[in-house]
Parts: sequence; C-alpha cells; structure tokens
Amino acid sequence: MNRSYFRNLLLFFLICFVGLRVYFRATDGFMIANIFYDMPHRTEWEVPPLSEIESSELQRIFNQKYSYIGKGAQSYVFGSEDGKYVIKFFKYKHLKPSWLVQNLPGIGPIKTYKEKVTARKQQKLDSVFGGYHLAYEVHKKESGLLYIHLNRGSDLNTKVTIIDKLGFEREVDLDSVNFIVQERVDTSRKAIYTALLEGNIQQAKTYVNSLLNLYLSEYAKGIYDYDHGVLHNTGFVGERPVHLDVGKLYRDENIHKPEYAQKDLAFVIAKISKRISERFPALHQELGDSMHAFVNEMFEQPSDHLLESCYYR
Repeated sequence: MNRSYFRNLLLFFLICFVGLRVYFRATDGFMIANIFYDMPHRTEWEVPPLSEIESSELQRIFNQKYSYIGKGAQSYVFGSEDGKYVIKFFKYKHLKPSWLVQNLPGIGPIKTYKEKVTARKQQKLDSVFGGYHLAYEVHKKESGLLYIHLNRGSDLNTKVTIIDKLGFEREVDLDSVNFIVQERVDTSRKAIYTALLEGNIQQAKTYVNSLLNLYLSEYAKGIYDYDHGVLHNTGFVGERPVHLDVGKLYRDENIHKPEYAQKDLAFVIAKISKRISERFPALHQELGDSMHAFVNEMFEQPSDHLLESCYYR
C-alpha cells in the first residue's frame, strides 16, 4: 500500500511538472499577474505631460487590439492591429524578488540572503527603467519611443485589449501597469539578411552604415549601450534605424572621447561582421570593405583595432 501511495504521488508530481512545462511553452509564461508590481512613485521616472495633440494620438494608438508577438528578457511584447506599434509590458518575473523570497523570515543568514536578492533585483529594475527614461529624454526618436509609463497613476484612464499567445482576449487597465509604447520595426538582422538574400548588396550596405551612424549619434550624446546584441536590439522603420532595446542605456561622458568611441564601435562592427561572415561568407569581404570605408570617412585617425574589426574572422 505504501509503495502504491508513493508511486501515485510521484506520478502526480510528474504530471504536474509536465503540465506546467507544456503550459509555459504554450503561453510563454504570460499572465496578467506577471506585469503588475506595486512600486512606489519615483520622481526620477516622471515624464513631461503630453500635449493635447500627443494625448489624442496616444488614445488613437490604444483604440485597437494588440496581439502577442513574443517576449524578451525584460518584457512581453504585443503588436497593434495596424502593424505600426508595439506595447511592451515589463516582465517582473526577472525584475522583482519571487514570492518565496519576499516571504522568507527576516532573521539571521536568511535575512542577509533576502536583502541581497532584493537589492540585486531592485538594481536590475532601476537599470532597466533608467535606460528607458534616459532614451525617452535624449534619444526618443532614435529609440522609436512614443510613450513610457514608468509610474502608475490615474492620468490615462484607458484600457487596452490584448490577445495572448493562446488567442484569449484580456483587458489591461493602463494606469495600473508600467509599459512603453514604441514604433514597430523590422530587426536589423531581418532587414540586412533579407537584402542580402535578395542580392541587394547596396541596400545591405546602407542598412549597416545607418546602424553605425546610429551608434555614433549615441556617443555624441554621451550615452552608451552596455548590451551589444546589435542585430536583434536594433531595427528599421523603412530605412530609419531604431535602437529598440534601450534597457541597458547609460550616460558615460567618456564615450565622447575618440579612443572610447572607437573601442566600442569596433565591438559593434565586429558583432555585425561576425554574423555576416557566418551567414553570408561570400559577401563578407564586400561588406567589410564598406564598413572599412565608413570608418575611414568618420575618423581622421581610426585605430588599427577599429579597422581590423571590419574583417572579423
């Protein structure tokens, strides 16, 4: 009897485990509860009030349904019916302490552990929100940002209909959550690869040079992206480059200096060159020559390291 009991118990837990795995695969783990977080108001995350025209445009953007596109490390992404916009809801699973950690007793070593985890999660959240606020403040168009809502409030008085991965419709009260509204773009990887697959080398060169100019414009503003996932963190609206993921954007006055700017740009170019060499080896030299010419034009004395990065092997 005991054996039967434990076998059935083990089978029950196995079924639960498999069921949860299937559920998370089917839903990407999205639940309305995962985009809510009761945080205090932060003055540093405030944004200027919208003009009447901006407010009217934002309401128009909200007056359509948003369907699930996917998730990143920081957010769940939903796209508008007209294909022009996305709403990103912050994914607090990775930005706040888990329910278990929050309910640990505050005693002895457990208290120390709880405080360390809480501080680490808060630092991560502050970094992500700070990056989006900085982009909205000084790099708004280049980030495709139309609106950011980092403090909950009662100013919007609007609900938006979202459709999750399973096709279920939900209503979200936008005053009660933190989110951003951004232009929808084609990722740089998709844009460049499509051009190369179609044999349009000149278009691919234009895309790459536009990306490099985007990074140079950031250096000129004294901002720097610590996350160098270049081809999937950037994209295009038409031929206009957009830095889509700005959750790791920081101020860094050193980036004004040529030696710092060249060092970072070399890393950006190497990332692009590496992907091109892997996917399109026959075109790698030609794209490298194009980036090499761009660097020579932009800098009076480009470093050897910067020039070599154009031909990553």
